[in-house]
Amino acid sequence: MTQRDIKQQLIEILSGLMPSYNQQYWQSNPELIGVVPEFDSMTIVNLIGELEDQFDLTLDDDDVTAENFESVDTIVALVNSER
Repeated sequence: MTQRDIKQQLIEILSGLMPSYNQQYWQSNPELIGVVPEFDSMTIVNLIGELEDQFDLTLDDDDVTAENFESVDTIVALVNSER
């Protein structure tokens, strides 16, 4: 799976978790924490579950940092590093 594939799958997950933002919004790699009001702790918990299910990985507590969840690209990099 390429980084592009990971990003597309992540965008689909984000659009499902926060339906008020369409897939085009996520393509531009927006900042998430502190910028997208819906990107709160509950959304992050749900996102982690989706990432673990969709990409068959397990994220450790050390992986759950503001830096790793700062933007779409940082989440893609996290997923890529855990695979």
